Order: sequence, then C-alpha cells, then structure tokens
Amino acid sequence: MAANRNSPIRVVCVAPVLACLLAFQSSGQAQQVDSPKIPDQSVELVPLPPSATAGITEHPLEVDISLAEEFVKIGFGPQILGQRGFQSTQFLTPPLSTRQASQLVQLVPEYGRYFKGVEVAKGIQRFAGRVSSVQFGREGSPVLYMDLPYWTHQREGLLTKVPGQRISDQENQQLVQELRKVFVDQLLAEEFSADPINKRTIRIWWHH
Repeated sequence: MAANRNSPIRVVCVAPVLACLLAFQSSGQAQQVDSPKIPDQSVELVPLPPSATAGITEHPLEVDISLAEEFVKIGFGPQILGQRGFQSTQFLTPPLSTRQASQLVQLVPEYGRYFKGVEVAKGIQRFAGRVSSVQFGREGSPVLYMDLPYWTHQREGLLTKVPGQRISDQENQQLVQELRKVFVDQLLAEEFSADPINKRTIRIWWHH
C-alpha cells in the first residue's frame, strides 16, 4: 500500500520537468528558424564642393599627351616599336577630345588590311565639337568608342554654366549615320554598333 500511495506523487513530480524540457527544446528550434535581422541601409549622395571642379574649363579633360603616347605605343608593341617584347591586346584610353584621340591614332600607321592611322585620324577630326569624347585602344585589333551627347552642353569643348538643349533621337540618328558613312563606307571598319545599354556610345572596330 505504501508503494501505491507514493507512485502518483512521482508521476506528478516528473510531469513539470518534462514540460520544462519540451518548452526549452521548442524555444531553441524557434531561435534556429528565425533569420537574423538585417539593419536598414541607405545611400546618401553628397554634392562635390566647388573646389573639386575648380580649374576644369573643358570637357573631356585634357590628358598628358606624352604619357598617352607611351601608353599606346606599349599597347600596340611591335606594330609601332618594330620589336617584340611586350604588348597588350586589350586596352582602352580614357575619354579624349577628338584632337587628342586623332594624335594617338596616328601612332599606328597601319594594322591589318584596312586600318590606316592617318586616315582614321582625319575621320575623327571631322566630328570635332559634335561628339562628347573618343576612346582609342585595342580589342585584339584597333577599336574606337565614340560617346555621343544627350544635351548640347555635353559636346566636347569649353564648359558652360548654362544648360543646353536636349538632342533628339532623330538628330542623334543623323549623326550616327554620318559616323557610319565615314568609318564603315570610307574607312572600311568591319564592326559598327551601339552599346546595348548606353545607346549613344558607338563602337567601331577593324579586323586583323
């Protein structure tokens, strides 16, 4: 009889312990399932102080032409220096004015069947004051990137504080057709296309 009276007491005492263990286990699983909270992030744009643009009077910025010439000579290697040693088949200058770009293009007298540096330089000069900038380099063989403006004040030349007029798609297309006529029809570039993202960047490429 004593054993029978004590048995219910043991059951009653064990039950709260089991309940506590189950509660602890379920809370642990809940903590594992919950993903960590990511703090909110924001981006704040801070305008440049006037001193950052002080002294800049034209677009694009003029580069040190002697350094740029060395850069192009090293990139084209044997085609300019006439000796083996080093070259880069993939390089591009920063955005240049038509004047400086034409100077660099002339460093490459010939490349492949159709690229003639002097003639390509003359072609670039025909668009002086009408484009934003020109980049020159190699993608295997010579390549040009012509950036065309969206606004008249984005054309190369002296900077103005007065905003210009928007250049319509129709007017831009006329300029593209002129570029195609000069560089494809006359100077025999083998690829001519607009950048898929920035439609007003034109890639012009000559084959080996």
